[in-house]
Amino acid sequence: MINSNFGFTPLKEVWLGDTYPESFYDHLPNQVADPLCQITQWCQEDTGKLQSFLEDRGIKVRRPQFDSIEDHLGKNDQLVKPPITPRDHYLVLDKTLYSLHHNEELKQDRWHHVMNEYKQLGYDVQRPSGMPINCLYPPSIVRIGRDLFVDPSTHEGMWGFVCEAMVQLSKKYRVNITNTDGHSDGVFTPCAPGVIASSHWKADYSVSFPDWEVFQIPKNLNNYTSGYQVKNWSVPGQDNNEQFEKWIYNDASDWIGEFSETVFEVNMLVIDEKNVLCMKDYPPLTEWLHKRGITVHTFDFRPRSFFDGGWHCLTLDIHREDTLTDLFPERGDNGVYYREDMG
Repeated sequence: MINSNFGFTPLKEVWLGDTYPESFYDHLPNQVADPLCQITQWCQEDTGKLQSFLEDRGIKVRRPQFDSIEDHLGKNDQLVKPPITPRDHYLVLDKTLYSLHHNEELKQDRWHHVMNEYKQLGYDVQRPSGMPINCLYPPSIVRIGRDLFVDPSTHEGMWGFVCEAMVQLSKKYRVNITNTDGHSDGVFTPCAPGVIASSHWKADYSVSFPDWEVFQIPKNLNNYTSGYQVKNWSVPGQDNNEQFEKWIYNDASDWIGEFSETVFEVNMLVIDEKNVLCMKDYPPLTEWLHKRGITVHTFDFRPRSFFDGGWHCLTLDIHREDTLTDLFPERGDNGVYYREDMG
């Protein structure tokens, strides 16, 4: 079923992204195809380990299917970014799955196999193209039951439409505008009620999450090779591959991000209030969470510095065992509220 109101309640079904099969690169020169095939191999191995771990815990894992390369060609017949980070374009609110920002150049939604299955089962699946809610950016939305936290900086270019969407959502939720200055899931993760793992990008949660305990990872923790600060992507062994670099910036600029800014340690997928998944271990944070009864499970993802995504980005929680409950009853009625922390 589709049901998810928090990011830390017991996980029952999840989407896990994937990159293209190696055959999709047959038309490219070897200098481009070879590193892409290496990325595919790493991705299959690393996501496969995570999938096995989740399935061993009874969690249903859904993956994208690749029928034809033609389904993934956009402008000028170039491959668009593979469906590796479903969190960028899909959002579950209570019992509704939204497919957002669909690339109109593509023939169909890249997760159409599973979405069609959901529709046949009578689940609420929406693709609100042309509607204000289509402007919401899921990585910048945090769900805490009746409270939604929306980052304005990521939505700056479409804030007028987002305001319309928030007014509609406020009929069911308290919509809290709080600034993280970027993807919220790359800045902090609520791991359990009252517990937050935070990057250095945000220090003050006194207004948005008053009285919650916060562990902040220090600013000097680097997520890239020491001294390597030139490119906003990295693939080991390809630093001097000029043809690959040219292909990325000319034909695949939307595949990459700014990996040197991402704190992968806090971009977590929470299984339940006692277990979290991370891509990189930071021992002081692991110990801090352990003292609060939370176990950190670490699974590497070698292409992270290429796709710029942690496990929260690479997944989408479809079904959690929860209801639309209220953790902040003192906040009163539904509506839209500014809850700006200092930073």
